[in-house]
Amino acid sequence: GHFPDFVVLIPWLAPLWLVGVCLFYLRHAAGWLSLFRLRHRGVCNAPDSWQRSITSLASELKLSRPVVLLESVLADMPVVLGHFRPVVLVPLGFLAGLPPDHVEAILLHELAHISRSDYLMNICQRFIEGLLFYHPTVWWISRVIRGEREDCCDDMVVALRGDAHGYAVALAALEQNRLT
Repeated sequence: GHFPDFVVLIPWLAPLWLVGVCLFYLRHAAGWLSLFRLRHRGVCNAPDSWQRSITSLASELKLSRPVVLLESVLADMPVVLGHFRPVVLVPLGFLAGLPPDHVEAILLHELAHISRSDYLMNICQRFIEGLLFYHPTVWWISRVIRGEREDCCDDMVVALRGDAHGYAVALAALEQNRLT
């Protein structure tokens, strides 16, 4: 009998999927290399007073791993790098450019990511996205998960500090600094 036209494409589906998966993972490997470079180039140790502050904030969240605070000329926003030896990377001038309570709230948000193991969860999420890259629902779910991850960390900051308005002002100031 005569087969429908799409049946001719079936033998090509697996190789096309494999090429898509490989391209997706190569793109993310380049991203990881860029993060590695960000961690090792153009960074300096934060002042001792801020390193003591982040250690104190980490103990508030009951983190067992030591967290290193570094300033970077390449970062434009605070970011957590690594899971086993986590580093909080902040833009150069961030620690001196905002009021100390704003800086602490934003550092607490980054520490919340470490407390929740978001770095590892993000790796798992990227792995799944790679396998199912072709499905729009996967992209939508991933976007929702990323948003919820941020919301959870914001909620942890507000729960620990009890000042939602002050935290919102800190985030607005952070965004203003990033834009300038």
